[in-house]
Amino acid sequence: MIRHALIALAAATALAAPARAEMTTLRIQDYPGIGNFLVRIANANGLCAKHGIQCERRDIPQAPLGMQTLLAGDIDIAYVPPEVAIQAFNKGADVRAIGSGGRAPVFFLMAGADMPVPNGAKGYPAGMRDFKGKKVGVTARGSAAEFQLVSLLQGAGLKAGDVTIIAVGAPNTGYPAIRQKQVDALMLFTPMDGFCEVTKVCRVVVDPRQGQGPADATNVNGAAMLEVVRTDFLRKNPQAVAAFKAAMEEATAFAQKPENFPALLKIGLDTFKINAPDGDKIMEVALRNSLASIAFPADPKALQSAAQYLQKTGQIDKAVDTSRLLAQ
Repeated sequence: MIRHALIALAAATALAAPARAEMTTLRIQDYPGIGNFLVRIANANGLCAKHGIQCERRDIPQAPLGMQTLLAGDIDIAYVPPEVAIQAFNKGADVRAIGSGGRAPVFFLMAGADMPVPNGAKGYPAGMRDFKGKKVGVTARGSAAEFQLVSLLQGAGLKAGDVTIIAVGAPNTGYPAIRQKQVDALMLFTPMDGFCEVTKVCRVVVDPRQGQGPADATNVNGAAMLEVVRTDFLRKNPQAVAAFKAAMEEATAFAQKPENFPALLKIGLDTFKINAPDGDKIMEVALRNSLASIAFPADPKALQSAAQYLQKTGQIDKAVDTSRLLAQ
């Protein structure tokens, strides 16, 4: 009897093994801070596993580096602003956007606490004059943060050369840069707004998430961050990509229920530690500011608007039909 039971157990184990082996692991770009939050929600709620995939987050704090890593085959899904995806697509990269994850404009302009902003009360575009001659930090040179900063400047009648642009990385490194006055201002993403509100080391001056800034910056609302894959990966792994989409749709539904905010905050605190006084409060503020944006569907019109402003500002050399970039 024992021998028969052991044989049955071995047979069951042998049958189960291939099912586990077939589970596809997707290596997905994330960022310090709130980052690719839909993926974190999916992992915390078992949604990736439910659909037969493993969602493995890889911290890559700069969008251009994320795209390079994707093209090299070292990750399967990059999480980048449309500026970076369109630039790569325009240069011949065979990639497709399969959805969003942060629909509202990602970057906002902040002034250091000690930086005079005499025109600040006038709003945009007059307030941009206060940044002339200042050092402005962005994530990286050639990043979407720089592209959007240039758009803000040009929309106010200024040019890129009117400021000194300095790479400072993500908010966790941008915060000490502005606190130590290595830069006068920042063009960065959340949770930098939480740092500003809680620590008072800076204040948000132009916020495209609130409709502030030129149309070039605000019209990307609906596709401000994209989940991007290589086309060859999409063709070879249609079931895994479909499973990822399904998990992200369920994560979106979870994120958009107000009663789930305590659970969302726990996910944020469990997946990223802000090493600053009142770090948990900073995360809470930043997450509340981001909630409306955390959704998977990408708006084709918003994506095309991003391409139009890139061409208008000379950052791409020809018109790009983004319907070819967006996989349906």
